[in-house]
Amino acid sequence: MKYWLTSLGIGMTIIFGGGFVIRFVRESDLYIAEFIGGIIGIIILIIGIFTKGTMKPNDDSFLK
Repeated sequence: MKYWLTSLGIGMTIIFGGGFVIRFVRESDLYIAEFIGGIIGIIILIIGIFTKGTMKPNDDSFLK
């Protein structure tokens, strides 16, 4: 998996953020654990997107 950080961020955002939104809309309760998980997922997603843009292929490989 080449972009595992981005995939992890998307997964955490969907699982925790989606659960938070559904419970907040349905029951109007604020679940801190799901909220924090969703925010961490968004932060990991942003970090993954920025690092993907700065990665360059490694041409110094010794197995040419």
